[in-house]
Parts: sequence; structure tokens; C-alpha cells
Amino acid sequence: MIERAGEPLRIVLGSRLPARDEAIARLIASGRGSLALILGDEARRYRLLARAVNWDRILIAYRGSTALGYAAFKHHRRGPFSPGFGPFRDEFGRLRGGVRYLLFVIAECREWYYGFYLHGLRVIKPARHQGVATALLTETFGQARQAGYDSVELEVQVKNQSAQQLYTRQGFVRVRTTPVNWLSRLLPFPAVMNMRRSLKPQS
Repeated sequence: MIERAGEPLRIVLGSRLPARDEAIARLIASGRGSLALILGDEARRYRLLARAVNWDRILIAYRGSTALGYAAFKHHRRGPFSPGFGPFRDEFGRLRGGVRYLLFVIAECREWYYGFYLHGLRVIKPARHQGVATALLTETFGQARQAGYDSVELEVQVKNQSAQQLYTRQGFVRVRTTPVNWLSRLLPFPAVMNMRRSLKPQS
């Protein structure tokens, strides 16, 4: 149940929470649907990733005590997840787990060439169209500036028009479209659009 919309919206860096937020850990882990072929269904993604969340790479939107969504980001080659091989071995066995873990690492490393990268943005359905995504993005821009970056980059699926419209309203512009990237030779990845938002003062 969403608490009253009139309550103030709070954006909190995950590492500043007094205790691990299990609901948000589940939401973040389930959000890696693009890697379902590697990680499995939502329940498996939770088992593989929820204990390996880097909370200093997660911003959480709260209204009252209710978590409404999150933004996850990556910079300096560190993103929202750092799972070891162990959970993959336990979930799939040593051989299959090793292959899946290697593919997961390859997928994560693919984003290293970005500076400050918006890894994921998600708002629960009952809280959409209430400014939550905008507030999360604004705070993400602040995190990027604090880390010494002058732009934020992301990838969005070409077919996801609503997400592209949101990012465009927030100042992101298209850099390039990648219809077939090198990773698609290993996995059926969808075509993605790279977008960038400058954080430099407008002259």
C-alpha cells in the first residue's frame, strides 16, 4: 500500500540506511530482467544478486516508510552488484554456474567504457507519474557531480519509447543507436540507444 501522496518524497543513498532494506534488495535484483537468459527467473535473480548489492551505488525513493523506486549507477568500474562465483555454483552447479557467472561478468564489463552510467531506474506501478523518477534522476546527477563527472550516460532499449521520452525531458540526448553489439553474438540482446546528459552549466 502506497502511503499518502501528500507526504514528502525522500531520496536516500542505500549505504546510509540504518539496516538492509529487503524489499528494495528484491526490487533491484528482479530488475535485471535483461539478463534473464543468464540469471534465470525473478526468484533466481534474487537469490543470486540480493546479497551482493553495493548499497553505495543505489538511490532509493521513499514516501513515509514505503519504498517507491530506485536508481542504480556505476562508476569507477563498480556498479550495484558484486556477486562472487559461489551463488552461481550453488544455484546452477559448478560447470553451468561457471559459464553463467562468466557471461554475467562479461555483460557487466561491457559498460566499463562509460564514465558515470545509469545502470537502472525503476518505479513501482502505483507510484508512477508522481515525480519519483524525476527526483531519482536529479539526485543521480548530484551523485555524478560529487564523483567528479560532467555527464551521465545510459542505455535504453530502442523499443522503449516511454523511457526515451522520460530521459529526453530530463535533458538526455541520443548519442548513438547500437542495433547489433558484440555481446549479441553470445546473447540475444535487444537493440539499444545510448543517451547522454551533460552536467556542465548552460552558457
